[in-house]
Amino acid sequence: MKVVPEDHKKFLADLVWVHEEDDVCIETQEGVKHCKLIAVHAGLEKGKNVREQLEFLKAKDVSVPQVTGLSGRKNVWDIPEELTETVVVSGHHGKLHIEGLRLIIDEGGGLEGNPLAAIVLPSMKIVRDTDNLS
Repeated sequence: MKVVPEDHKKFLADLVWVHEEDDVCIETQEGVKHCKLIAVHAGLEKGKNVREQLEFLKAKDVSVPQVTGLSGRKNVWDIPEELTETVVVSGHHGKLHIEGLRLIIDEGGGLEGNPLAAIVLPSMKIVRDTDNLS
């Protein structure tokens, strides 16, 4: 921590742990849907109260040794049942996985040589830093 510049520390400290949008369009097999969107690093735990998870993430409590929404694996893979019509987008898992409204966009996994991927909404088009866009 001693070698990290103060402006970098401030930038990292100011980052949100969860981001929500109320009206995001997404193309599905049934047509364009208007959904809520929740973006969180790893995901939300299935079987636990979503409102409580969101409040905890918004509080950014660094006294907890392991924050599931930021570090979970199998327990945050699926969308909690109570989130109907909600897109849950995350990275963290080192995979590109799209299943319904659950979007895991981490094809590169932070590894050198793997592409950095993003998803464009509403089209659901995957773009990579390796794509030739000309």
